[in-house]
Amino acid sequence: MNAKRIGIQVLGWLALVVGYGLALLLIRGVYIGATRGFGAGRSQALWVVLGYLLFLGFAAYLFTLGRRALSVAKGSPRPRARFGWGRITVGTIWLYSSAVEHFHLMPVRQRIKPLEPTNETQAVAMKATAVLIALGCVALVLSGVWRGIRPRRMDANG
Repeated sequence: MNAKRIGIQVLGWLALVVGYGLALLLIRGVYIGATRGFGAGRSQALWVVLGYLLFLGFAAYLFTLGRRALSVAKGSPRPRARFGWGRITVGTIWLYSSAVEHFHLMPVRQRIKPLEPTNETQAVAMKATAVLIALGCVALVLSGVWRGIRPRRMDANG
């Protein structure tokens, strides 16, 4: 095995273990949250469960990414995924965290004081940055979806 295949194999195992560990941690959190009411009101519990599901999707993505990397390292690559699941997952998680922060959808214990603007220029810049990040996340999700629905180019082999 050359260094490239060993590197791919190590990163594949790392993604596999991290995905599996994150999934176990989230399943544990869902169980504890379900038995204790998620530490939130009824209207906020939906957003907490949605957050768990999004991160569970990210864990599943890491798991499949690790499996694919291991098969590439062995020399038998799997076919590429039709959609850009990594883009979709990461973009959705960033959009979710932006919405939670902006609309205060979940109870959060803040140990660090959030940034507050000291003048109008900073307030406008902070809002513009938040809008730009949200638009970037939407573009990221849409690019992952577009990867799956765009027409395929045929190779010379058919």
